[in-house]
Amino acid sequence: MKSELRLLIVETSAAEADSLLQALRGQGVEVAGTVVSTLSAMREALAAADCKAIICCHPVAGCPAATALALAQELRPDLPFIVLAREPSLELAVGLMKLGAHDYLPVDELPRLGPALERELRDAAVRRRQVIIENRLHESYELFRAIVENVGDLVAVLDTEGRRVYNSPSYRPLFNERDIRRGSSSFAEIHPEDRERIRSVFRKTVATGIGECAEFRFLLKDGSIRFMESDGRAIRGVDGKVSKVVVVSRDITDQKRLEAELREMAATDMLTGLPNRRHFIGQLEQETARVHRDGEHSASVLMIDIDHFKRVNDSSGHVAGDQVLRHLSATMRQELRRVDTAGRLGGEEFAIILPGAALADAELFADRLRRKVAETAAMHDSRELPVTISIGVSEIRATDAGAEDVLGRADRALYRAKESGRNRVVVEA
Repeated sequence: MKSELRLLIVETSAAEADSLLQALRGQGVEVAGTVVSTLSAMREALAAADCKAIICCHPVAGCPAATALALAQELRPDLPFIVLAREPSLELAVGLMKLGAHDYLPVDELPRLGPALERELRDAAVRRRQVIIENRLHESYELFRAIVENVGDLVAVLDTEGRRVYNSPSYRPLFNERDIRRGSSSFAEIHPEDRERIRSVFRKTVATGIGECAEFRFLLKDGSIRFMESDGRAIRGVDGKVSKVVVVSRDITDQKRLEAELREMAATDMLTGLPNRRHFIGQLEQETARVHRDGEHSASVLMIDIDHFKRVNDSSGHVAGDQVLRHLSATMRQELRRVDTAGRLGGEEFAIILPGAALADAELFADRLRRKVAETAAMHDSRELPVTISIGVSEIRATDAGAEDVLGRADRALYRAKESGRNRVVVEA
Protein backbone atom coordinates (compact mmCIF):
# COMPACT_ATOMS: atom_id res chain seq x y z
CA MET A 1 0.00 0.00 0.00
CA LYS A 2 1.41 3.37 -1.00
CA SER A 3 2.13 5.60 2.01
CA GLU A 4 0.65 9.07 2.27
CA LEU A 5 2.77 12.05 1.34
CA ARG A 6 2.79 14.51 4.22
CA LEU A 7 2.74 18.19 3.30
CA LEU A 8 3.25 21.32 5.34
CA ILE A 9 0.58 23.79 4.18
CA VAL A 10 0.89 27.47 5.05
CA GLU A 11 -2.75 28.60 5.02
CA THR A 12 -5.08 30.61 7.26
CA SER A 13 -8.26 28.70 6.42
CA ALA A 14 -8.50 25.03 7.41
CA ALA A 15 -11.31 24.63 4.85
CA GLU A 16 -9.11 26.00 2.07
CA ALA A 17 -6.31 23.64 3.13
CA ASP A 18 -8.69 20.69 3.09
CA SER A 19 -9.90 21.68 -0.40
CA LEU A 20 -6.27 21.78 -1.50
CA LEU A 21 -5.66 18.25 -0.19
CA GLN A 22 -8.83 16.97 -1.85
CA ALA A 23 -7.73 18.50 -5.14
CA LEU A 24 -4.36 16.71 -4.91
CA ARG A 25 -6.08 13.42 -4.10
CA GLY A 26 -8.25 13.94 -7.13
CA GLN A 27 -5.03 14.22 -9.17
CA GLY A 28 -3.87 10.83 -7.84
CA VAL A 29 -1.57 12.07 -5.08
CA GLU A 30 -2.07 10.38 -1.72
CA VAL A 31 -1.47 13.21 0.74
CA ALA A 32 -1.95 14.27 4.33
CA GLY A 33 -1.31 17.74 5.62
CA THR A 34 -0.14 19.77 8.59
CA VAL A 35 -1.65 23.25 8.39
CA VAL A 36 0.05 26.32 9.89
CA SER A 37 -0.79 30.01 9.64
CA THR A 38 2.03 31.68 11.59
CA LEU A 39 5.81 31.66 11.43
CA SER A 40 6.12 30.25 14.95
CA ALA A 41 3.76 27.39 14.12
CA MET A 42 5.68 26.79 10.90
CA ARG A 43 8.94 26.63 12.83
CA GLU A 44 7.51 24.06 15.25
CA ALA A 45 6.05 21.98 12.42
CA LEU A 46 9.34 21.93 10.49
CA ALA A 47 11.11 20.74 13.62
CA ALA A 48 8.55 18.07 14.48
CA ALA A 49 6.64 16.89 11.42
CA ASP A 50 8.02 14.51 8.83
CA CYS A 51 6.88 16.61 5.92
CA LYS A 52 8.19 16.10 2.37
CA ALA A 53 7.19 19.41 0.78
CA ILE A 54 5.86 22.87 1.63
CA ILE A 55 2.90 24.50 -0.12
CA CYS A 56 2.65 28.16 0.82
CA CYS A 57 -0.62 29.86 -0.01
CA HIS A 58 -0.34 33.57 -0.70
CA PRO A 59 -1.28 35.88 0.75
CA VAL A 60 -1.48 34.60 4.32
CA ALA A 61 -1.84 37.22 7.03
CA GLY A 62 1.08 37.15 9.45
CA CYS A 63 3.15 34.78 7.31
CA PRO A 64 4.35 36.43 4.08
CA ALA A 65 5.58 33.99 1.40
CA ALA A 66 9.09 35.49 1.30
CA THR A 67 9.44 35.19 5.09
CA ALA A 68 8.10 31.63 5.08
CA LEU A 69 10.55 30.76 2.29
CA ALA A 70 13.49 32.17 4.28
CA LEU A 71 12.47 30.11 7.32
CA ALA A 72 12.17 26.94 5.22
CA GLN A 73 15.62 27.47 3.73
CA GLU A 74 17.03 28.00 7.20
CA LEU A 75 15.52 24.85 8.73
CA ARG A 76 14.80 22.47 5.84
CA PRO A 77 16.53 23.60 2.64
CA ASP A 78 16.03 20.12 1.17
CA LEU A 79 12.21 20.48 0.98
CA PRO A 80 10.46 21.58 -2.24
CA PHE A 81 8.76 24.97 -1.67
CA ILE A 82 5.77 25.71 -3.93
CA VAL A 83 3.85 28.98 -3.82
CA LEU A 84 0.08 28.86 -4.57
CA ALA A 85 -0.98 32.45 -5.32
CA ARG A 86 -4.53 33.73 -4.97
CA GLU A 87 -3.43 37.10 -6.37
CA PRO A 88 -0.90 36.23 -9.07
CA SER A 89 1.93 38.71 -9.62
CA LEU A 90 4.71 38.24 -12.16
CA GLU A 91 7.00 40.49 -10.15
CA LEU A 92 6.36 38.49 -6.97
CA ALA A 93 6.79 35.20 -8.84
CA VAL A 94 10.18 36.26 -10.22
CA GLY A 95 11.30 37.53 -6.82
CA LEU A 96 10.33 34.35 -4.97
CA MET A 97 11.93 32.10 -7.58
CA LYS A 98 15.15 34.10 -7.27
CA LEU A 99 14.99 33.65 -3.51
CA GLY A 100 14.80 29.88 -3.92
CA ALA A 101 11.16 28.89 -4.39
CA HIS A 102 10.85 25.80 -6.59
CA ASP A 103 7.56 26.69 -8.32
CA TYR A 104 4.90 29.42 -8.40
CA LEU A 105 1.31 28.57 -9.41
CA PRO A 106 -1.77 30.80 -9.62
CA VAL A 107 -4.68 29.27 -7.70
CA ASP A 108 -6.70 28.92 -10.90
CA GLU A 109 -4.01 26.53 -12.17
CA LEU A 110 -4.56 24.15 -9.27
CA PRO A 111 -4.79 21.09 -11.61
CA ARG A 112 -1.07 21.63 -12.28
CA LEU A 113 -0.18 21.31 -8.60
CA GLY A 114 -0.12 17.50 -8.51
CA PRO A 115 2.31 17.08 -11.45
CA ALA A 116 4.40 20.03 -10.20
CA LEU A 117 4.60 18.50 -6.73
CA GLU A 118 5.66 15.11 -8.07
CA ARG A 119 8.29 16.73 -10.29
CA GLU A 120 9.73 18.74 -7.43
CA LEU A 121 9.81 15.67 -5.20
CA ARG A 122 11.79 13.80 -7.85
CA ASP A 123 14.18 16.73 -8.22
CA ALA A 124 14.55 16.93 -4.44
CA ALA A 125 15.46 13.24 -4.33
CA VAL A 126 18.09 13.86 -7.01
CA ARG A 127 19.44 16.82 -5.03
CA ARG A 128 19.63 14.71 -1.87
CA ARG A 129 21.52 11.98 -3.70
CA GLN A 130 23.84 14.60 -5.13
CA VAL A 131 24.48 15.99 -1.65
CA ILE A 132 25.21 12.48 -0.36
CA ILE A 133 27.62 11.86 -3.24
CA GLU A 134 29.33 15.21 -2.72
CA ASN A 135 29.61 14.56 1.02
CA ARG A 136 31.12 11.15 0.38
CA LEU A 137 33.53 12.61 -2.16
CA HIS A 138 34.47 15.30 0.32
CA GLU A 139 34.99 12.72 3.06
CA SER A 140 37.08 10.59 0.69
CA TYR A 141 39.16 13.59 -0.29
CA GLU A 142 39.67 14.61 3.33
CA LEU A 143 40.62 11.03 4.22
CA PHE A 144 43.02 10.86 1.27
CA ARG A 145 44.56 14.20 2.25
CA ALA A 146 44.82 13.21 5.92
CA ILE A 147 46.62 10.01 4.96
CA VAL A 148 49.02 11.34 2.32
CA GLU A 149 49.88 14.47 4.29
CA ASN A 150 50.77 12.53 7.41
CA VAL A 151 52.86 9.67 6.06
CA GLY A 152 56.49 9.60 5.07
CA ASP A 153 55.79 7.93 1.73
CA LEU A 154 55.79 10.08 -1.40
CA VAL A 155 52.34 10.07 -3.04
CA ALA A 156 51.85 11.47 -6.54
CA VAL A 157 48.83 11.55 -8.83
CA LEU A 158 49.91 11.66 -12.48
CA ASP A 159 48.06 12.07 -15.75
CA THR A 160 48.53 9.52 -18.52
CA GLU A 161 51.60 11.40 -19.81
CA GLY A 162 53.31 11.26 -16.43
CA ARG A 163 52.67 14.92 -15.62
CA ARG A 164 52.03 15.80 -12.01
CA VAL A 165 48.45 16.43 -10.91
CA TYR A 166 49.16 16.19 -7.17
CA ASN A 167 52.18 15.68 -4.92
CA SER A 168 52.04 14.93 -1.20
CA PRO A 169 53.91 17.34 1.12
CA SER A 170 56.54 14.63 1.70
CA TYR A 171 58.10 15.66 -1.66
CA ARG A 172 59.05 19.09 -0.35
CA PRO A 173 62.14 18.14 1.68
CA LEU A 174 63.64 16.58 -1.46
CA PHE A 175 62.65 18.97 -4.26
CA ASN A 176 62.05 22.65 -4.92
CA GLU A 177 58.38 23.57 -5.31
CA ARG A 178 58.95 24.78 -8.89
CA ASP A 179 60.41 21.41 -9.88
CA ILE A 180 57.37 19.45 -8.67
CA ARG A 181 54.65 21.95 -9.60
CA ARG A 182 51.39 20.77 -11.14
CA GLY A 183 51.91 19.86 -14.80
CA SER A 184 55.66 19.19 -14.50
CA SER A 185 57.16 15.89 -15.64
CA SER A 186 57.45 13.24 -12.95
CA PHE A 187 60.43 11.69 -14.78
CA ALA A 188 62.72 14.75 -14.63
CA GLU A 189 64.29 13.94 -11.24
CA ILE A 190 64.76 10.23 -11.92
CA HIS A 191 68.39 9.19 -12.42
CA PRO A 192 69.20 9.22 -16.17
CA GLU A 193 70.24 5.55 -16.03
CA ASP A 194 66.81 4.57 -14.64
CA ARG A 195 64.57 7.09 -16.42
CA GLU A 196 63.65 5.21 -19.59
CA ARG A 197 63.03 1.97 -17.70
CA ILE A 198 60.62 3.70 -15.30
CA ARG A 199 58.97 5.54 -18.20
CA SER A 200 58.39 2.16 -19.84
CA VAL A 201 56.85 0.74 -16.63
CA PHE A 202 54.54 3.78 -16.43
CA ARG A 203 53.41 3.44 -20.06
CA LYS A 204 52.64 -0.23 -19.44
CA THR A 205 50.50 0.69 -16.43
CA VAL A 206 48.55 3.21 -18.52
CA ALA A 207 48.11 0.73 -21.37
CA THR A 208 47.07 -2.28 -19.28
CA GLY A 209 45.67 -0.70 -16.12
CA ILE A 210 47.93 -3.01 -14.09
CA GLY A 211 50.41 -1.36 -11.76
CA GLU A 212 53.92 -2.61 -11.10
CA CYS A 213 56.42 -2.26 -8.29
CA ALA A 214 59.77 -0.86 -9.41
CA GLU A 215 63.00 0.40 -7.89
CA PHE A 216 64.84 3.47 -9.17
CA ARG A 217 67.00 6.36 -8.03
CA PHE A 218 66.22 10.03 -7.57
CA LEU A 219 69.08 12.33 -8.57
CA LEU A 220 68.74 15.43 -6.40
CA LYS A 221 69.94 18.92 -7.24
CA ASP A 222 72.84 18.68 -4.78
CA GLY A 223 74.10 15.58 -6.59
CA SER A 224 73.01 13.14 -3.91
CA ILE A 225 71.11 9.97 -4.77
CA ARG A 226 68.07 8.50 -3.04
CA PHE A 227 66.97 4.94 -3.71
CA MET A 228 63.20 4.59 -4.13
CA GLU A 229 60.70 1.73 -4.30
CA SER A 230 57.56 2.72 -6.18
CA ASP A 231 54.13 1.16 -6.67
CA GLY A 232 51.70 2.44 -9.33
CA ARG A 233 47.91 2.06 -9.33
CA ALA A 234 45.72 2.97 -12.31
CA ILE A 235 42.56 5.06 -11.87
CA ARG A 236 39.86 4.55 -14.50
CA GLY A 237 37.34 7.16 -15.62
CA VAL A 238 33.62 6.56 -16.23
CA ASP A 239 34.50 5.34 -19.72
CA GLY A 240 36.62 2.55 -18.23
CA LYS A 241 39.87 4.00 -19.58
CA VAL A 242 42.88 4.82 -17.40
CA SER A 243 42.75 8.53 -16.65
CA LYS A 244 45.22 8.88 -13.79
CA VAL A 245 47.95 6.88 -12.07
CA VAL A 246 48.58 7.06 -8.33
CA VAL A 247 52.23 6.39 -7.53
CA VAL A 248 53.31 5.69 -3.96
CA SER A 249 57.09 5.80 -3.49
CA ARG A 250 59.08 4.82 -0.44
CA ASP A 251 62.63 5.95 0.30
CA ILE A 252 64.71 2.79 0.69
CA THR A 253 68.13 4.47 0.75
CA ASP A 254 68.81 3.37 4.33
CA GLN A 255 67.59 -0.13 3.51
CA LYS A 256 69.90 -0.31 0.49
CA ARG A 257 72.82 0.91 2.60
CA LEU A 258 72.06 -1.70 5.25
CA GLU A 259 71.79 -4.43 2.62
CA ALA A 260 75.17 -3.39 1.20
CA GLU A 261 76.68 -3.42 4.68
CA LEU A 262 75.25 -6.86 5.35
CA ARG A 263 76.58 -8.15 2.02
CA GLU A 264 79.99 -6.72 2.85
CA MET A 265 79.87 -8.26 6.32
CA ALA A 266 78.93 -11.63 4.82
CA ALA A 267 81.88 -11.40 2.43
CA THR A 268 84.45 -9.92 4.82
CA ASP A 269 86.72 -11.34 7.48
CA MET A 270 85.92 -9.12 10.46
CA LEU A 271 89.41 -9.20 11.99
CA THR A 272 91.43 -8.21 8.94
CA GLY A 273 88.82 -6.56 6.70
CA LEU A 274 89.88 -8.80 3.81
CA PRO A 275 87.45 -10.96 1.83
CA ASN A 276 86.66 -14.16 3.68
CA ARG A 277 87.19 -17.64 2.26
CA ARG A 278 83.74 -17.89 0.67
CA HIS A 279 84.01 -14.56 -1.11
CA PHE A 280 87.61 -15.16 -2.16
CA ILE A 281 86.74 -18.55 -3.70
CA GLY A 282 83.93 -16.85 -5.61
CA GLN A 283 86.37 -14.29 -7.01
CA LEU A 284 88.81 -17.06 -7.91
CA GLU A 285 86.07 -18.97 -9.75
CA GLN A 286 85.36 -15.86 -11.81
CA GLU A 287 89.05 -15.44 -12.65
CA THR A 288 89.32 -19.12 -13.59
CA ALA A 289 86.31 -18.75 -15.89
CA ARG A 290 87.99 -15.74 -17.49
CA VAL A 291 91.10 -17.78 -18.24
CA HIS A 292 88.84 -20.42 -19.81
CA ARG A 293 87.19 -17.83 -22.06
CA ASP A 294 90.33 -16.00 -23.10
CA GLY A 295 93.26 -18.23 -24.04
CA GLU A 296 95.67 -15.27 -23.90
CA HIS A 297 94.65 -14.17 -20.42
CA SER A 298 96.91 -15.29 -17.57
CA ALA A 299 96.46 -15.16 -13.82
CA SER A 300 98.24 -16.59 -10.80
CA VAL A 301 97.42 -17.45 -7.20
CA LEU A 302 99.53 -17.13 -4.04
CA MET A 303 98.93 -19.21 -0.93
CA ILE A 304 100.46 -17.55 2.16
CA ASP A 305 101.06 -18.86 5.67
CA ILE A 306 102.54 -17.02 8.66
CA ASP A 307 105.62 -18.85 9.92
CA HIS A 308 105.45 -20.18 13.50
CA PHE A 309 102.19 -18.34 14.17
CA LYS A 310 101.32 -20.73 17.03
CA ARG A 311 104.42 -19.58 18.89
CA VAL A 312 103.15 -15.99 18.79
CA ASN A 313 99.82 -17.01 20.32
CA ASP A 314 101.47 -19.23 22.92
CA SER A 315 104.16 -16.74 23.98
CA SER A 316 102.43 -13.38 23.57
CA GLY A 317 98.72 -14.23 23.63
CA HIS A 318 95.91 -14.19 21.13
CA VAL A 319 95.65 -10.40 21.15
CA ALA A 320 99.22 -10.25 19.86
CA GLY A 321 98.36 -12.94 17.32
CA ASP A 322 95.44 -10.85 16.08
CA GLN A 323 97.76 -7.86 15.71
CA VAL A 324 100.14 -9.97 13.57
CA LEU A 325 97.21 -10.98 11.32
CA ARG A 326 96.15 -7.33 10.93
CA HIS A 327 99.75 -6.28 10.24
CA LEU A 328 100.13 -8.84 7.44
CA SER A 329 96.78 -7.77 5.94
CA ALA A 330 97.83 -4.12 5.92
CA THR A 331 101.22 -4.97 4.33
CA MET A 332 99.54 -6.99 1.57
CA ARG A 333 97.14 -4.14 0.81
CA GLN A 334 100.08 -1.79 0.33
CA GLU A 335 101.61 -4.10 -2.26
CA LEU A 336 98.46 -5.04 -4.20
CA ARG A 337 97.32 -3.47 -7.43
CA ARG A 338 93.70 -2.31 -7.81
CA VAL A 339 92.82 -5.45 -9.80
CA ASP A 340 94.34 -7.87 -7.28
CA THR A 341 92.33 -9.66 -4.58
CA ALA A 342 93.62 -10.79 -1.21
CA GLY A 343 91.64 -12.94 1.19
CA ARG A 344 91.92 -14.66 4.55
CA LEU A 345 91.10 -18.34 4.11
CA GLY A 346 91.21 -19.15 7.80
CA GLY A 347 93.55 -18.98 10.82
CA GLU A 348 96.93 -17.69 9.63
CA GLU A 349 96.35 -18.72 6.00
CA PHE A 350 95.89 -16.09 3.27
CA ALA A 351 95.70 -16.09 -0.52
CA ILE A 352 96.07 -13.56 -3.34
CA ILE A 353 94.76 -13.53 -6.93
CA LEU A 354 96.96 -11.70 -9.46
CA PRO A 355 94.96 -11.21 -12.69
CA GLY A 356 97.16 -10.80 -15.77
CA ALA A 357 100.23 -12.13 -14.00
CA ALA A 358 102.08 -15.10 -15.52
CA LEU A 359 103.95 -17.44 -13.24
CA ALA A 360 107.29 -15.60 -13.42
CA ASP A 361 105.69 -12.24 -12.62
CA ALA A 362 103.75 -13.80 -9.76
CA GLU A 363 106.95 -15.26 -8.33
CA LEU A 364 108.63 -11.83 -8.38
CA PHE A 365 105.63 -10.27 -6.65
CA ALA A 366 105.56 -13.04 -4.04
CA ASP A 367 109.23 -12.60 -3.20
CA ARG A 368 108.85 -8.82 -2.93
CA LEU A 369 105.94 -9.29 -0.55
CA ARG A 370 107.89 -11.87 1.49
CA ARG A 371 110.82 -9.47 1.93
CA LYS A 372 108.52 -6.55 2.82
CA VAL A 373 106.84 -8.56 5.57
CA ALA A 374 110.16 -9.71 6.98
CA GLU A 375 111.45 -6.13 7.06
CA THR A 376 108.46 -4.63 8.91
CA ALA A 377 107.69 -6.16 12.30
CA ALA A 378 104.21 -6.04 13.86
CA MET A 379 103.81 -3.98 17.03
CA HIS A 380 102.07 -5.05 20.24
CA ASP A 381 102.23 -3.20 23.56
CA SER A 382 105.15 -1.11 22.21
CA ARG A 383 107.00 -4.34 21.45
CA GLU A 384 108.09 -5.55 18.05
CA LEU A 385 106.86 -8.94 16.87
CA PRO A 386 108.99 -10.20 13.96
CA VAL A 387 106.92 -11.81 11.21
CA THR A 388 107.91 -13.96 8.23
CA ILE A 389 105.76 -15.77 5.72
CA SER A 390 105.99 -18.76 3.39
CA ILE A 391 104.37 -18.52 -0.05
CA GLY A 392 103.30 -21.07 -2.63
CA VAL A 393 102.63 -19.85 -6.18
CA SER A 394 100.76 -21.43 -9.09
CA GLU A 395 99.29 -20.18 -12.32
CA ILE A 396 95.65 -20.74 -13.32
CA ARG A 397 95.45 -23.20 -16.20
CA ALA A 398 92.83 -23.35 -18.93
CA THR A 399 92.44 -27.03 -18.02
CA ASP A 400 91.56 -26.30 -14.37
CA ALA A 401 88.08 -27.55 -13.57
CA GLY A 402 87.67 -24.83 -10.95
CA ALA A 403 89.21 -22.79 -8.19
CA GLU A 404 90.14 -25.80 -6.08
CA ASP A 405 92.55 -27.09 -8.77
CA VAL A 406 94.81 -24.04 -8.72
CA LEU A 407 94.45 -23.65 -4.95
CA GLY A 408 95.57 -27.27 -4.55
CA ARG A 409 98.75 -26.63 -6.57
CA ALA A 410 99.52 -23.40 -4.71
CA ASP A 411 98.90 -25.18 -1.40
CA ARG A 412 101.34 -27.96 -2.34
CA ALA A 413 103.94 -25.33 -3.22
CA LEU A 414 103.30 -23.64 0.14
CA TYR A 415 103.83 -26.95 1.92
CA ARG A 416 107.20 -27.38 0.22
CA ALA A 417 108.17 -23.81 1.18
CA LYS A 418 107.46 -24.59 4.83
CA GLU A 419 109.25 -27.95 4.63
CA SER A 420 112.27 -26.23 3.09
CA GLY A 421 112.80 -23.92 6.04
CA ARG A 422 110.04 -21.26 5.76
CA ASN A 423 110.38 -17.58 4.84
CA ARG A 424 110.64 -18.46 1.18
CA VAL A 425 108.66 -18.71 -2.08
CA VAL A 426 108.08 -21.99 -3.94
CA VAL A 427 106.47 -22.23 -7.38
CA GLU A 428 104.50 -25.16 -8.82
CA ALA A 429 103.98 -24.84 -12.53
